Amino acid sequence: MATTGVGFRWLDILEKEFDKACVELDTSVADLETEEPDVAFAARQKIATLSSCFAQLTHKALTIFQNSAKLEVSPNK
Repeated sequence: MATTGVGFRWLDILEKEFDKACVELDTSVADLETEEPDVAFAARQKIATLSSCFAQLTHKALTIFQNSAKLEVSPNK
């Protein structure tokens, strides 16, 4: 179960780092918005796409970690 626990912790840390980076990037885009609204809009769309992809990836990883945890505790190894 130790290996699976590491996977869950890794995923949690990674999600927190991603969220922090997105907030910082959004703040930077907000500074740009008054000067270049079209560029800011395009940047926000790309941030949304990245966030969506990351969410899908973490969901898949979480599913894999959960299945691994079930296999580790299963009596039919």
